[in-house]
Amino acid sequence: MDQSNRIPGEQCQNRALLLLGSNAEDAVRALAEARNSLAEETAVLKEGSLWRTAAWGFEGPDFVNQVVEVCWEGPLDALMRFALETEKRMGRVRNPSANTYENRRIDMDVILWSGGEYRSDLLTVPHPRMHLRRFVLQPLVEFWADWTHPIENLSVQELLARCGDENLVHLHTTTEKKHP
Repeated sequence: MDQSNRIPGEQCQNRALLLLGSNAEDAVRALAEARNSLAEETAVLKEGSLWRTAAWGFEGPDFVNQVVEVCWEGPLDALMRFALETEKRMGRVRNPSANTYENRRIDMDVILWSGGEYRSDLLTVPHPRMHLRRFVLQPLVEFWADWTHPIENLSVQELLARCGDENLVHLHTTTEKKHP
């Protein structure tokens, strides 16, 4: 098991980084709802800032993304099943016949975890395309720049420096009040 992503003395056995994203009209509210759902299921250790980027891979409204670090003690597939159930409850409809990306109220992806690589029929960690996507790497660098990609053997900071994706990612500004 990869020890490089562990916090010395941390009580949490495994930490997982999820990228939450939405390009719905109520994107900020959707992210808050997804975070609250996560907090009901497990300990949320850290929340990154909100980041805005153009839709990636299709024409659509801009996305608002956020990285959330959680403590996860169970099987990683269970976290992914929980994320998929949360997406569905929040109105996401996955179209298996679609051959492109689509608008979504919420998207919850497990990007990295402290256990290194993980593969199952349901989930692959690290996310197989994370190193190609600036909208994933830029939010990760905020608090998790030193986490190591277990396959590329590079830190998130190094992956961002090498990323060829030219899509602009910037801090999201909002006039909405944070909901408790």
